[in-house]
Amino acid sequence: MNDTLALFDELLEHDSGSKIFFPLARLYRKQGHVQRAIEVVRRGIERHPDYLEAQLYLIELLCEVGDDAAAESKAQSILTKLLSYDKFWVRLREHYARSQQPDLALAAFVMERNAHGENVDLAKLMTCGIAHYSEVLSAGAVPVEPEKDLDAEEVAQFCINSGIKTKTMAKLLSAQGEYEQAIRIYDDLLEAAATGEERDELKALRDQAYKELGSLPDPEAEKNNKLYYVLNSLADRLEQKFSPDSAGNG
Repeated sequence: MNDTLALFDELLEHDSGSKIFFPLARLYRKQGHVQRAIEVVRRGIERHPDYLEAQLYLIELLCEVGDDAAAESKAQSILTKLLSYDKFWVRLREHYARSQQPDLALAAFVMERNAHGENVDLAKLMTCGIAHYSEVLSAGAVPVEPEKDLDAEEVAQFCINSGIKTKTMAKLLSAQGEYEQAIRIYDDLLEAAATGEERDELKALRDQAYKELGSLPDPEAEKNNKLYYVLNSLADRLEQKFSPDSAGNG
């Protein structure tokens, strides 16, 4: 095992809940250790079940080793989740329709209707077209009452689970008393800050969150956070270096 992989393994062992597992798995695959990559991704998904990109990557790996049954099962579970969000398919269909990609628009429409638990009459669909077919269905649709507004606890939980990392999101978390979550976002934003003015503002907001929390920044935690970004960037560079396109150009 090379030094880079060893370093990733050590970091993952130190913080088993970290998303560092994903770049680590990519490196293992590049080095030809596909089975080890599968093990790493599976363990990571157990701790991050909503990490969609990691789940899609696992399907790639499973197909690579010929485990078609496991890949099919994982693909089906992802599709089942996507089918629970019918507006995803609506927007996708409209995008393909505007892009003049009728085949993909048709496929998205069929998935959209399946998301509603309906079977599409393909013969009728081909006869009258998507627009008229949708109008016929809408005519008999029962209006749905909008959901009630989220309360403060639900807002905080949404912020935590969304994966969104913005200054506004961190402020919302602080307002709900979720100071540790807000501090993590400020730490990530500081890593990507483009100007000194932006860094100063983020540091002030983070310091205020620490003040409310009743503690001071942990230098060791900040060092580990920076190490994560360094290693993740290294994984990206190595992946580009060993990609087929790079090899052909070299």
